[in-house]
Amino acid sequence: MHRFSATKMLLEHVGDLPVVANLGPSSDELWHAGHRERSFYTYGSMGLCSSMALGMALSTDEKVVSLDGDGSLLMNLGSLGTIARQSPANLVHIVFDNKQWAETGGQPTHTAAKTDLAEVARGSGIEHVAKVATLEAFEDALDKAIAEDGPWCIVVDVEEADHGPRPLVRVEENLLRFRRTFPNA
Repeated sequence: MHRFSATKMLLEHVGDLPVVANLGPSSDELWHAGHRERSFYTYGSMGLCSSMALGMALSTDEKVVSLDGDGSLLMNLGSLGTIARQSPANLVHIVFDNKQWAETGGQPTHTAAKTDLAEVARGSGIEHVAKVATLEAFEDALDKAIAEDGPWCIVVDVEEADHGPRPLVRVEENLLRFRRTFPNA
């Protein structure tokens, strides 16, 4: 499945929940799928999407959705152990796994070889983990994660495709816009 199709479907299911998107294609496609006030684009913060979403989840009772990438998660793999230790029931950590460092030229990540991020999440102590490869399976896992306590980690196998031009997102405006919609920010 293409990440853009998965992102469009996700927006149909999350309602007004806050969504924190990884830099690059995850943020670009979230913008193009339907820019909204409760989307936080983490441009310039490779590897920190899951940590930012964790902090937000710990400060509110509402569900927080993180759209991470395999390359970024690999850069901050310790975040899985921290998520497991803190165990926020309201965090849904989605990892779009395209098996490449898309932002730096498409070099293969460890997931293109042997590393299985769903197994790493389980081994880190996250109890609710799903690994999906179809849009239907992703939709089912996402609905379950939104309805049930977590934390959840959903690893989604995606194909890289042209995600359109990078939207003009100014870091300061992004932060202030999102902060106005997020309690305790």
